[in-house]
Parts: sequence; structure tokens; C-alpha cells
Amino acid sequence: MKPGARLAAVIEIYDGWTHTRDDADRVISGYFGTRRYIGGGDRREIGERFYDLIRYQARLGWWLAEAGYENQDGRARMIAALVLKDGRSLDDINDMFNGDQFCPDPLHPAERHLINKLTDQELDHDAQPGAVKTELPKWLYAELLKLHHEHLPAEMAAYNQPAKLDLRVNTLRGNVDSAIRSLEKDGIKGIERATYAPNGLRLPLGLNMLVTAAYKDGLIEIQDEASQICVKLVDAQPGMKILDMCAGGGGKTLGLAADMRGRGRILACDTHGARLDNARKRAKRAGAGDCIQLRSIADERDSWLRNKSGFFDRVLLDVPCSGLGTLRRNPALRWRIGQRDIRALTLQQSKILKAGAARVTKGGRLIYATCSILPEENERLIETFMRDRKDFKAVPIKEIWPDAPASVPVPGGKDKPWLRLSPNMHGTDGFFVAVFERTAKGNKG
Repeated sequence: MKPGARLAAVIEIYDGWTHTRDDADRVISGYFGTRRYIGGGDRREIGERFYDLIRYQARLGWWLAEAGYENQDGRARMIAALVLKDGRSLDDINDMFNGDQFCPDPLHPAERHLINKLTDQELDHDAQPGAVKTELPKWLYAELLKLHHEHLPAEMAAYNQPAKLDLRVNTLRGNVDSAIRSLEKDGIKGIERATYAPNGLRLPLGLNMLVTAAYKDGLIEIQDEASQICVKLVDAQPGMKILDMCAGGGGKTLGLAADMRGRGRILACDTHGARLDNARKRAKRAGAGDCIQLRSIADERDSWLRNKSGFFDRVLLDVPCSGLGTLRRNPALRWRIGQRDIRALTLQQSKILKAGAARVTKGGRLIYATCSILPEENERLIETFMRDRKDFKAVPIKEIWPDAPASVPVPGGKDKPWLRLSPNMHGTDGFFVAVFERTAKGNKG
């Protein structure tokens, strides 16, 4: 494709996303799904530019307003990004916006004036408000400022960078060294060992793992290092009975099965049967099917689950959440989640936490996890649980994992026993994990 044609595609995708406010991944997949003639290299550049427009959304909008340009559509933002981020000149942009087939229409006078006003400027500017600089809605900026204070710009700068590709080596099929050898045999380069997860690998972006022998043979799974750390903190041992109550696609379930060396019982539940169907396929490929039972449930008060009160040695609750810890991979989330959504999620999280706690046996552990960065979904909810449930005590992360990375402290407060991960501090997705041990047998919930 010509450079101008790629830009036209980005503009079309961006405008489609803003009009529908649908999931960004779904919008771009739908676009390419009806245009299979677009090659892999073109798809990568189009995708990168589309997500860049989302990552620079607030700052591009600020510059357009500063320049007195009323239009804020994909074409205007693309022009602004070419000047502010790529340093392109009027002549460069004019060559691409030339009206040729599949290319954007020629620049009109107002756009030429815009380019001249933005020339020699940079994307960041001292006059930008804090919410604009950090690419956050005002309400979310205010919440995160309470948590990170002066560190917020650095935190959000890390969230605004694309994530690398993380893998978990499945120890039921081999080890880290054998996985590296297999991947290198398939021509994969730039393989690094994960910093914290013992069976983790990190690779450059843009690699297709699905065609590798290591993936087909079940030796590797695609999983962010933060999720791998969460599995480690479950401390699953062979012979245990474990409930993965919000199993989703089964990524953590498979990690638990590997830690148990396939011996014991894992009950993986979810309210979405399609997710469990995917988990079933993954378990078979990973060689973990014998110890995993998959079951679709109606909700956290499912009658079948209620009959399992006090039954499990470990209960993992990777609860439905805002997902704001995955902004490196899903930058559009910040513009789609609102305060009303958070209130609904915390209500659901509280119900799941109560139901999960009832399933833990005396001496067993409850693991609460989210891929959210909001205290409402994490610390505040956990502190309420600790006040209400005297039959559970918090287990310091360092007791489970002595060489754990230092957690990010809550500003203005003392260190807590749970773990908060972030791309700025740890190079992972944003993640929260709290572990509790049941000290007494309680009532059914």
C-alpha cells in the first residue's frame, strides 16, 4: 500500500471507533476481516498508527483546540500526529494527502494553516493540564493522583507504551531452556527471561507464536508476567483442591495445574461457557486436562457452588474488573470506562469475594486479584473485607514469595501485605494481588 493509503485506513478505522465506541481490537479486526488483501506489514503499520492516535488522544485534542481548529475527527488528528509526533513537514503531508486512489483527499487551506501552526511544536507542552499530559479522563486522573501523587506522570508514561510479548513455559511439557531452544529453532530471536516469573519469557512485539512448534506442542502459553506472578502467589501444591472461580479462558488455571504437576483437583468456573470451551482446548494442548474440571455457573451464588462451602485449599478470585491495568495493550479502555461502571464492578467484586471466602477450608487461602489500577477495586474493597471477616487474616506477600519485588506503596500510608504491580516499577501489566488465610470455620455464604 502507498503511505497515503495506509493513513486513509487509519483515519477510517479511528472514525469508526469514535462513532461506535466499540472495543478497539474488535473495530480493527472487523476492518481487516473485510479487507484480506491488505498485507501483514501494512496491517502492522496501520494498527500501530491507530493505537497511537488513541494513546495520544488527549494531547492531540489539546493541540487542535490550541490551534483554533474545531474539527477533532480522525483526519485532523492524523495530520496533527504527523506533525507533532513524526515531525513531518507540510510538503511531506501534502504528498500523502494527494487524492490518489485509496489516499486521503488533498489538504484544504484550513489544514495547511493548522500544519503551519503546529510545525516546530512537540506533542508534550508545559501548558497542558495534568489530565491531558497523562492521557486520562479528568475523573480517573483525580483518582490516580491520590494514589501516585508526583509519580503519576511516570506511571502513566509507562502505561502509554506498547507491551512486549510475555510467555509462560508449561513445565508439564518441558522447561525454560527447552522452550528457548524450540523457539530459536523456529527462528524466534530476542528472547529474554522474565525478571520475576520463574518460568516466564519476554519477546519483541509482532511475533506470531501460534505457528511455532512450542505453542502447538503446549510448551508455551501467552501470558503477561503479572498474571504469572499471581499464579505463583496462589502457592498451589500437588494434591490440593483448588477453585479458580473466575477462570475465563483458563490461563491461570493452566499455570496452577503446572505448579501442581498435574496432581490434585482444580475446579475452573466461569459464567461464560464460550470462555470455558477455549480453556478446555488449551488444557488438552497443555497436557493438564486430567486434573482440571470445567464448569459453567450462573453467578457467584450458583447452587452447585454453594454446596462446596469450606471445601477448597485455595480459592483464586481473578474478579471481573475495569481492566485498566492493561492499558499498554488496550489504550482505549480509559476512554470507555466511567465512574458508574466502577460502582457496578465493585458491587459485583464484593459479592464474588464473599462467595469465594465461603468456599475456603480452615487453614486454606483466598487469593483476590484484579488487573485494575484503581484503589476502589483493590485496597478499599480489601480493607472492607478485612473489617467484616475476622475469620481471615492477611498473608504478607513476602511470606509466600520471599524474593518478591518491592510493592508500590500507597502514598501517605504504611506498607501493606498485598502486592501492586505496574509497568513503571516492574515492567508488567498493572496488577493487584491480596492473599488471606482462613483461621476459623465460618458460616455458609
